[in-house]
Amino acid sequence: MVHSKGQVRCAALTMMSITIGVLLYEGWAYNVVFLARMLPAVGKSIFVLPLAVIFNSVWFLAVWSYIRAHLVNPGFVPTKWHTFVKQAGNALPIAPSRAEWQPGKVTFCHKCEIPRPERAKHCKICETCILRMDHHCPWINNCVGFNNHKFFLLVGIYSGMACIVALGTAMPEIARCVGMLISLQKGNRFAWGDEVRGLELADFIVFLVFGCLALVVFVLLVPLLCTHVSLAMRNVTSIEENYDNMPNPFDQGSASANLAHIFGAFGPDWFVPIAPRRPLTDGVSFHS
Repeated sequence: MVHSKGQVRCAALTMMSITIGVLLYEGWAYNVVFLARMLPAVGKSIFVLPLAVIFNSVWFLAVWSYIRAHLVNPGFVPTKWHTFVKQAGNALPIAPSRAEWQPGKVTFCHKCEIPRPERAKHCKICETCILRMDHHCPWINNCVGFNNHKFFLLVGIYSGMACIVALGTAMPEIARCVGMLISLQKGNRFAWGDEVRGLELADFIVFLVFGCLALVVFVLLVPLLCTHVSLAMRNVTSIEENYDNMPNPFDQGSASANLAHIFGAFGPDWFVPIAPRRPLTDGVSFHS
């Protein structure tokens, strides 16, 4: 089935809106309902500050990573490459683009009608070639390429960590909510506990939705992270995963060395959604 560009953009905006909505809802429900209302109501006020620091630190990094993954140029072919191509002229050897490893070869994009660097691929959604393109992700409404691959991985990692923190710290109260709603279905009186005051049915419903969303997001993230982190540790993109004409020519010999091609030389900036401080490649040429 062929979809129009308008339909594709509408679907991408819808999926991005869902993602942003879930992120914001989880942050709001954890802070406003769980920390500010439920924990004090059950006599656990002492845990509010440390849990707020832990959860919000991870949640903030997830939101920051998402914003960066969505807004950053994923790796459009740079001006310096076009200048190089013009200067080289007919002396530049250009190979036909094939679905196989082509290390060190300039290939020609018939859609953009330009020569492109090794590992660059054309995105039919963005309608341009992307350096070290991995895939087009509708959840961030952007391509995942050389410039934002790090942020894409950090979104998944920090979102997963936020789910773990949320579920791990709120599980006792989630269990009590479930028990309370089951009791209500049996016709019993609404009661969280005789010692609790100030909580309403709406608090429990909001909190249960929060718990369900955190669980669903975590379950969906686990296979995605396993796939994409594994690819990154082998220095392979989603497109290149199926290449079998030769061993991976860009494999640096270890997981950390392969990750450094995305995150830059190891340092504190690995864990923060900022551009690598010491990049090992420019996205145009790669060590093989």
